[in-house]
Amino acid sequence: MRIWARAALAVVAVAVALTGCAKSGTSSAATAGSTAGGTAQVKNCTADYCDPADWDTALASTPLKQIPAFAEPLNVIISAQSTVSLAQIQQALGKWKTVSTATTVSVTGIHIKCISSEKADVTGGGYVAQNVAWRLGGCVDGNDLSISGNEDHVRIWNQPVAGSRKGAWFIAASYETMCVVRNGKLQTAAANKSWTALHPASAYHCVDGGPGSITAKHPDGYNDAARDFAAAILAAAKGQGWHASQRTVTVTRRASAGEGGVPFNSTVYVVTVAT
Repeated sequence: MRIWARAALAVVAVAVALTGCAKSGTSSAATAGSTAGGTAQVKNCTADYCDPADWDTALASTPLKQIPAFAEPLNVIISAQSTVSLAQIQQALGKWKTVSTATTVSVTGIHIKCISSEKADVTGGGYVAQNVAWRLGGCVDGNDLSISGNEDHVRIWNQPVAGSRKGAWFIAASYETMCVVRNGKLQTAAANKSWTALHPASAYHCVDGGPGSITAKHPDGYNDAARDFAAAILAAAKGQGWHASQRTVTVTRRASAGEGGVPFNSTVYVVTVAT
């Protein structure tokens, strides 16, 4: 979910911080320095991961009547067979920065949180908050990207897998666009700069493809983000001389649309990165 962001906006620029057991089919980062051990409390395991208790996040509420409570898809997995650490993957990605619910930035003296918390159940032990979140460009630069609908971000949960020291990492990826609530509707902030500058409390982030969509580049905010994040990992691995592979699986979800009714499909990208 994305929280209200109270920030001042210049007439020509917007800078706000955000907050945003099924059987797998057939057909690849997370907390730097974290480790996992033991066996996941779920069935249908492979060497890559075990099926989570739920392929979607728990329902997240919003402060907007225009956006009812929603779930988001777990749409990328970093395989438990990966031997490259998550800290190394993040470093190789370069512009993907760690953010958390405790992360704040100051925009013209207004202190705001960078991202909100969501919950998922990837172990069968119940819904828990994300272990870590990454944002392309971090808080400040990420908000600049959101003005053009290019702000990709991910929330990440760890799943212990037998035989793997670090386990698998389940990821919910989505693109976001900076929106405002004006006249009872969600509209792009980029098209309402002057008005938004006078009403910073109305600023909000919509998943691209939804009511506040600004660009046709990412018409499917969830599916496009998953594809592009997986591709970013593969490109980063190639640049480091690592071996990386990707496959897709088709899963059964309980939901088919997320925030603002933006649809998502049943595809999950499974990426393995090894030296």
